[in-house]
Amino acid sequence: MKLKKISGAIMLTLGAISPASAEEKTEILDEIVVTEVSNNPFKSVSQSELKNGSTSLGNALSKQMGIQANHFGSGASTPVIRGQESYRNKIVQNGSDVVDMSNMSPDHAIMVAPTLAKEINVIQGVDTLLYGSGITGAVVNVEDDKIPTQLPSRTVEGSLDTRYNTNNQEQLYNLATNLRLNNHLVLHLEGLTRHAKNYKSAGYTEQYSVENPCNNSNTPECIEAIFSDDYQENFVESKHYRYINNSEAKSKQGAVGLSWIGEKGYLGIAYTDRRDRYGLTGHEHKAHFCHIHTHQENDEYLEGINLHCEHTSINIDEDFHNHDPSQPEQYAKLKLHLKRVDLRGAIIQPIAGIEQIRFIANDSRYHHDEIEGQYTMSSFQHNGKSVRIELDHKPTQHISGRWVAQYSKDQIGSSGYEGILDKSITKLYALSAVERYQWQDITFSLSGRVDHQAIQLLDDKQLHRGKNIIPLRSMSYSTNTYSFATGIDWQITPAFKSWITFSHQERAPSVQELYARGTHVATNSYEFGDEQYDRTIHNLQIDTNVYSQFGINERLKKEKSNNLDIGVQFNHDRWQSYFGTYYKYFSNYIYAHTMDRFAHFRLIRYAQQPARFYGVEGNMSYQFTPKYRFTVFGDYVRGKLQNGNVPRMPAMRLGSRLNADLSDKLSASIEYTHTFNQNNTAYNELPVKGNAMLNAGVIYLGSLSQHIDYRLTLDFNNILNRKVYASTSYLSHIPLMGRNVVMGASVLF
Repeated sequence: MKLKKISGAIMLTLGAISPASAEEKTEILDEIVVTEVSNNPFKSVSQSELKNGSTSLGNALSKQMGIQANHFGSGASTPVIRGQESYRNKIVQNGSDVVDMSNMSPDHAIMVAPTLAKEINVIQGVDTLLYGSGITGAVVNVEDDKIPTQLPSRTVEGSLDTRYNTNNQEQLYNLATNLRLNNHLVLHLEGLTRHAKNYKSAGYTEQYSVENPCNNSNTPECIEAIFSDDYQENFVESKHYRYINNSEAKSKQGAVGLSWIGEKGYLGIAYTDRRDRYGLTGHEHKAHFCHIHTHQENDEYLEGINLHCEHTSINIDEDFHNHDPSQPEQYAKLKLHLKRVDLRGAIIQPIAGIEQIRFIANDSRYHHDEIEGQYTMSSFQHNGKSVRIELDHKPTQHISGRWVAQYSKDQIGSSGYEGILDKSITKLYALSAVERYQWQDITFSLSGRVDHQAIQLLDDKQLHRGKNIIPLRSMSYSTNTYSFATGIDWQITPAFKSWITFSHQERAPSVQELYARGTHVATNSYEFGDEQYDRTIHNLQIDTNVYSQFGINERLKKEKSNNLDIGVQFNHDRWQSYFGTYYKYFSNYIYAHTMDRFAHFRLIRYAQQPARFYGVEGNMSYQFTPKYRFTVFGDYVRGKLQNGNVPRMPAMRLGSRLNADLSDKLSASIEYTHTFNQNNTAYNELPVKGNAMLNAGVIYLGSLSQHIDYRLTLDFNNILNRKVYASTSYLSHIPLMGRNVVMGASVLF
């Protein structure tokens, strides 16, 4: 069997795929390559686009339809896909779990390097169940070459990349290379270093309150009063900045991998070490003076517990915390470190009836410190192990399929003054499968997944519940979840295709949603997990009838949703178009409910109530001449709770783009995107202004020799220098980067 046939089979990442089951086609959709495999489309961001994009995953994907980013300065961002974020999206690396703390909070970086990736696949539809349950957004699979799966054509192959940003003086260097040691062994080496200073916005005014006129009440009238013109004039002091303070970021990553590649498959191992340090933009020092007060009055707005903010409420270190606000700020920073070992292998046709078996395992050690000045306020740890076995049965004339068994063990905890999570172990056992039946031009797909999740607390702390004393070690949570999906893809004509997918998804509550309690300064919040809140209310014997006015369930249950996705795609001659619409109904959506607010600081509790999401996305392009193509695109999503709106929802976007292939070596583009105001805000949220973004870019391709090519890029971003705010972010009041020029150069050898 030829090596190219082996490597082609190994690199397929969408379930139930065989060269005999469908003919692959590649089409361009809004500068996203949509690859049809077994008549199941998914989105893929190419390596060339990633090399000139952001180093954080959310920002790297934010220009794609249906995807925006939950920004957190220059150091971190997470993707928001069709209004879904965090646990409803699954981030994997070469099909294996990513171990970090990014699901817990958007200020925690996702520990992958988009600029070193070969491509990023955004997988939706029936195949999401092969990776996890409750994935109502998408699976984001970051594929790299740390473990090579095919022999290089030459002894040495690789790339060297560098770029510079004029706004924050970002300097980035990437190196990735594969060395062919002999006819079977391949060594992979890669490294990344990045340094960015504070970025400049189109203008930023930082404000802080010198008096709280609402006396710590969170009524809508008082929230409105805080942001009234009279209050801003008399009780708010302002500082005007050209640069966004504390937005600098540093990253370093190194990896080494070794693979043995033969005619029947491959086996490889890789080690990765990554370190990040960046500022927590938008950190508010006054959060240290906020604590909780409890109430038993019949006040419909207090919900039993509310914030009380004053300068004398906390005395951890009087000299450090109770300083005059006019003095220089003690900026908060994050220092992250990940050590990860990956093991992967595949065997082609090991026995009769089996097309491929793929084995994936990883062992990761993650740690980060949250630092203010010389003080480490809290430390977070996440040690994770996972094993995944994929089996593709031999396809027949009409049927193909993949079966997956998965196990993971995650130990998570935090310590320190702002440590909000007790130590715990979460174990997950899962079985999933997808099968497809091809009948003429119609493909029927069916997938299912069963998960068992068990959480055990490990701390030796004790809780007082009435007259009883309960050790944390005796607290546990376990449940089973059951999910399924079905879809129909119809190739109506060679140019016209449509599909419809329905899924029922179930998701168990996370450790954070159950057990968090404490101040989380990065997101300007005091968090209550469901179990912690229940214990606090029970101990204080507070009446919880007030929950009913918000439609909130008092105890978290499995999150259940029913999801419908419909899409059409047309590609003929000079025309290319795509249109998709979707509807998601949650019978008990888990979300961060804002119970109280002081300026930008929130008291939140993880709660549940029914919710629904619906939206549309699409594009249409026309090739005027062989050189010029014009595209219009847009997306919109709406999220509603039973009582109110879902927090931090993406705003509607509409835009247009002109691409020009000026020669075989030179291409250019110009793009205008209008983001509308987001006025459909949640309880205690403020509206977010829209913006107009004008970007342009130039790419030049050349050759230095027969085996050495180069690529020069020049990108002009936010040319109009507009103030850009993200409604998806906890820091929606802080503008993103202003006008900037990014110069890049790559050498491929």
